[in-house]
Amino acid sequence: MAQALILASILALILASRGGRGAPEGTVPATGDVRVSVTVIGSDHRSLPAVQAVVWIPDAAAKAPPLAAVPRIASKGKRFDPRITAVPAGTTVEFPNLDRIFHNVFSLSPGAAFDLGLYRNGASRTMTFDTPGLVRVYCNIHPQMAAYLLVVDGTIWAQTGADGSAVLVHAPAGRIGVRAWDEKGGDYQGTVDVVAGKTVTLAIALDGSSFRDAPHTNKYGKKYPPPDDDANRY
Repeated sequence: MAQALILASILALILASRGGRGAPEGTVPATGDVRVSVTVIGSDHRSLPAVQAVVWIPDAAAKAPPLAAVPRIASKGKRFDPRITAVPAGTTVEFPNLDRIFHNVFSLSPGAAFDLGLYRNGASRTMTFDTPGLVRVYCNIHPQMAAYLLVVDGTIWAQTGADGSAVLVHAPAGRIGVRAWDEKGGDYQGTVDVVAGKTVTLAIALDGSSFRDAPHTNKYGKKYPPPDDDANRY
């Protein structure tokens, strides 16, 4: 009995010396996965899977590890490919021109405005995005070209597939915040309870019934001129 009391006292002293942290230093935090399903109500009031929606766990203090490859938004067929891209803050993105004509990629988004100038087929320009938020990307020559770059404030993010689902892997256990964005449905903020070693589900329903694809201005803030042969030469 005396020996057990001594051991208990020693254990209490050890825990006290750690400031009540409990888990030994260097222990891997408990994590789980979150399977997110995103639907969006369209202008016809039908609910459909939200394809390419972005879901993420906000954490402004987190520092994202280097990505395996540089993300890119290509000019191809007078369109941007992909149309929607998500990257963590501080990421450099490539903008290659794969068309046989010129393009001029730009954005007027607050905190992320840029102008890559006019460049030809085979050329590529880069831009680093440090400020979290939505960056609307356009071409100064072709008004039909539009892309969306979502710079997220965290290191855990995913984009939904054709079924509107995505998985946030290695989310910290406990109640955490979750954000989502869809081109038509807009923003979502909520919470989910993550269980260590388990996969929990989160259903997000967005209302995009009032969405309308409004025209945008060129890099000078003016309307695009009427289409002519320049649209094919440049």
